Amino acid sequence: MASQQTSVFTFLAVVQIFIALFVSSAGAIDIFIGAPGLGFNPFRDPNLTQNVGFENFSNLNLSYYYNYESNFGLGPNTDIEGSYYKLRVKSNDVYGGSGSSGKYAVAYKDSEIKLYVRRTGRTGLGYFSLYWSSIDDSNWLKFFHQGVSVYNYTGKDAKKLVDEHGWRFYGNPFFNTWTGFRNRNQAYAWIEFHFNDQLFDEVRFGDTGGAGFEFDEHAIGYFPET
Repeated sequence: MASQQTSVFTFLAVVQIFIALFVSSAGAIDIFIGAPGLGFNPFRDPNLTQNVGFENFSNLNLSYYYNYESNFGLGPNTDIEGSYYKLRVKSNDVYGGSGSSGKYAVAYKDSEIKLYVRRTGRTGLGYFSLYWSSIDDSNWLKFFHQGVSVYNYTGKDAKKLVDEHGWRFYGNPFFNTWTGFRNRNQAYAWIEFHFNDQLFDEVRFGDTGGAGFEFDEHAIGYFPET
């Protein structure tokens, strides 16, 4: 675990020097997309570096978990915890995962994944990001706070954001080109959600069609004032 944490933050320090993030505003929520070709991007707000935790599913078996408890231990923060329900973990392939080896999670139409997040003394959090791979229009994210829906975002929304920034987001950037197949018809992107005036304590992942919602590299956090 210690070596993973070190590598994550070494990577963060390096890419922060030269990577810019693009922003799209959705009212009280700002949505950022990281530079193409990277499964992990630096945080736009430096306050997040000490107020965030990570989950990349690397310590899990390739299996189905009805309930998986995470302490988001790859980050510096120790008071963020989460419970994943109906989590399905797969080995990285051309459709999912941040890197050419490792693991990712996938949600389907008949098996949405729920993530309940919490931190000591607070009712919710204000930051969420993920590596969203092989994006489909039918993928969806839903955020809740105390049982009330606060924001929905779909794969169609993500693709619109991607298309504003060019073709370089298309095709799996981690897959070996020797295979001759990188799934160039689908987009892969690191996407951040900054909740400015709103907290959330639940995130749901699903799909309305026959595709899967593949994701990896969850980061959960809060800003000092939240």
